[in-house]
Amino acid sequence: MRENKLTIFINRPVKEVFEYSLESNNVPKWITSIKEEIPEERPVKLGTQLRNIGINSKEWNKYKMIEFNPPKTFTLKRLNGDYFVKYTCSEKDEGTEFEYFEWAENGDLDGLMEMSALELLKEQIENM
Repeated sequence: MRENKLTIFINRPVKEVFEYSLESNNVPKWITSIKEEIPEERPVKLGTQLRNIGINSKEWNKYKMIEFNPPKTFTLKRLNGDYFVKYTCSEKDEGTEFEYFEWAENGDLDGLMEMSALELLKEQIENM
């Protein structure tokens, strides 16, 4: 199993960080390799399917929400593979610890998330 875990502190309440990172319209603002993300329903909940497309891609990736515990955590599973990503928001004294954890159970990870994306997320949320 290959995995990648990144953590950053964001000086905002857990609920704000959770909602911002969950909102599909915000995803391309901080994960700049994604051109667009569209949920099949709103509000997003357990079982919701989403799709996104990369800026250099011609095919959509499809995901399913397999864990949903607002405002703490949600996990997505790619439907066409064994890739997973989990977002976790933990309350700290002065804000939120945000963890991005991605893994592939049987394969390799392509295009690992980089810390610069979380730094961009932090900047956007703190400047709202």
